[in-house]
Amino acid sequence: MKNLSKKIILLINIGVALALCFSYLSNFVSPSKIWFFSFFGLAYPVILLINIFFVIIWLIGKKKLALISLIVILIGFSYVGRFLQFQLFKNKQELSGVSIKVMTYNVRLFNYFEWVHDKGVRDSILSFIKTESPGIVCIQDFFTKNAQGISEKYIRNSLSDIPYCHIGYTYSFSSGTDYGIATFSKYPIVNKGGIKFNNSFNSCIYSDIAIDKDTIRVYNVHLQSIRLRQDNYGIIDSIFKRNTKSLDDVKDISVRLRDAFVIRAKQVDELKAHMASSPYPVVICGDFNDTPVSYTYHQLIGNKKDAYRESGGGPGNTYRGKLPSYRIDYIFYDDDFISANYKTSKINLSDHFPVTCYLRLKN
Repeated sequence: MKNLSKKIILLINIGVALALCFSYLSNFVSPSKIWFFSFFGLAYPVILLINIFFVIIWLIGKKKLALISLIVILIGFSYVGRFLQFQLFKNKQELSGVSIKVMTYNVRLFNYFEWVHDKGVRDSILSFIKTESPGIVCIQDFFTKNAQGISEKYIRNSLSDIPYCHIGYTYSFSSGTDYGIATFSKYPIVNKGGIKFNNSFNSCIYSDIAIDKDTIRVYNVHLQSIRLRQDNYGIIDSIFKRNTKSLDDVKDISVRLRDAFVIRAKQVDELKAHMASSPYPVVICGDFNDTPVSYTYHQLIGNKKDAYRESGGGPGNTYRGKLPSYRIDYIFYDDDFISANYKTSKINLSDHFPVTCYLRLKN
C-alpha cells in the first residue's frame, strides 16, 4: 500500500510538471490555432507553486525525484520575473534629461454602475489622475453620459492640466452615452489613428505625440475582455468557498475564457503588424486582459521592454477583481527609451490599479 501511494504521488508530480511545460507553450502557440495551452498559462502561478511543493517533498525523502519538477522550473525560471521583481532599489533611480510620466488606467466606466458604493468615485478617479499629473495617460473603459454628469466636456475640464486628448469611441448607446478608450497628453498630439477590432467592444488607438524635437507613437490598447456575466462571479466565489456548482456553470466560464483567448490572439496579431510599421519609437500601454505567461504578452513584448521588469519591484498584480489577482495592465516600450520608478498605485476605485512609470528617450 505504501509503494502504491508513492507511485500515485509520483504520477501526480509528473502530471503537474507536464502542466508547467504546457504553460510555457502558451507563450508560443496562438490560441486561434490551439487554445488548450492558454488555460495552463492562466494557471501558471498555481502550477509553479505546486511544482515547488513537490521539489520540497522529494528533497525530504527520495532526493533524485526532486529533479522532475526542479528541471522543469529551471527551464522557465525567467517567467517568474514577469510576476515578481526583486529590484527594490532600481526603480528609485532618477532619469536625467526630459522624462515623461506615463500612466495606464482602466477606470471601469468611472463606476457608472456603482460597483463601489460611493457616488464620488468618478471625481476621485479624476482627482487622482490630476494629482499624479502624468505627461501621458491612457484610459480604458472610458465612458461618457451627457445626462448624468459624466460628459466628455466635464472630464476634459477636470483634466485641463492635460489639455490634448484623443478619444476613440467604439460604441454609442442612446441618450448621449458613449464607450471607448482615451489618451490625454500634456504634449501636442500631431496625428491620430485607431484599430477597430471586428465584432468587439474593445479597441486600440494610437497617438503621435510631439515632445520637444522628437515624436513618439503611443498605442492605447484594450484587448478582448472575458465578458463574464454577473452570476459567473458568484460561481467563482463559490469555487473559492468550496461550494458545489453545476458542471454547466463551470463550462460556461471555460467557454468564455476560451473565446476570449481566441479573439485576443487575432487582435494581437493585427496590433503587432501595425506597430511594426510605426515611423516613430513606440510605447504601448493598456489593459491586455491577459497574464505575463500568455501568447498576448509574448507577441506584444517582442523586442520591446516591460517597464515593470525594467524598473519595478515587488509583486506585479494590477487586477483586483474576483478572479485571482493578476498583472494584466502593462507599459511596454521600444529600446529607444529607458524607464524608471515604475509604480502600481493600490487604490480601490476600479477593478484595476493604475500603473505609472517615467520614460526618457535615449540620447
